Amino acid sequence: MTRTVHDEVRFWRHPGTGLEVLNGRFGGHAYDRHAHGTYAIGVTLHGRQGFSHRGRRHVSTPGTVIAMNPDEAHDGEAAGDEGFGYWMLYPDAELWRSLLVDAAGGPADPPFFADTLIADPATARGLVRLCRAVSDPGASRLAVDHALADALLPLARRHGRSAAPAGRTSRDAAVARIRDLLHAHYDRDFRLEELAAEAGRSRFQVSRAFAASYGLPPHAWLTRRRLEVARELLRAGQPAAEVAAAVGFVDQSHLIRRFKASYGITPGQFQAACTAICTSVQSG
Repeated sequence: MTRTVHDEVRFWRHPGTGLEVLNGRFGGHAYDRHAHGTYAIGVTLHGRQGFSHRGRRHVSTPGTVIAMNPDEAHDGEAAGDEGFGYWMLYPDAELWRSLLVDAAGGPADPPFFADTLIADPATARGLVRLCRAVSDPGASRLAVDHALADALLPLARRHGRSAAPAGRTSRDAAVARIRDLLHAHYDRDFRLEELAAEAGRSRFQVSRAFAASYGLPPHAWLTRRRLEVARELLRAGQPAAEVAAAVGFVDQSHLIRRFKASYGITPGQFQAACTAICTSVQSG
């Protein structure tokens, strides 16, 4: 008999560091293909977690560390009837840089992770301790700072490179113009013909070239950009209905659907965590 696994998500944002942490248990939920402007670093706790990343299908099992660099597209779902549970944290490049500069005593670049799945039990335990510290409203800033260094520095030193491999940052100039257009005018309703004309290519060529450069086709990248701006506006306290209109979604329900499909929580839950003092929001 197949056991029913109810989806449950808890989310925290630490007010001192800005670090966001998610604890999830999923059976039926599947993430849309999306990307984050931050790193996405996780540890699978139980079950099997399946996802596509860098053109490959991966399955993470308990104790495995998941490491994804900023702007890398991925999805996610249960890879078995038992569902899966995991911690996920989202450190940005500046947080990495500040830790590494402090440790090295000089300039340091944020790490690049070449391996998506990492078998390192000690690092996994450190990441779980960090997630628990961030999610504990009674944890002192000193305790969180110690957990940050204890978890992220070993991960960077053992498994990170000082820079992305050559070629990863090179972009097709015409496709980059399209990206800049979508980035600046995220609230507009673009047509693919318009983007093709901007690049001087066919619709098929521009869609394929954009996905090759940025990991998502233009429409999905535009949705990702709208969600990033929505997070900023929600964090500033703007009502979700106003945010939806400001970033180009049809209505608030459309924002809610896309937000949850990418982040696992609703805009209201995200906003509640951002306005509370290191407290959590829960769904499910």
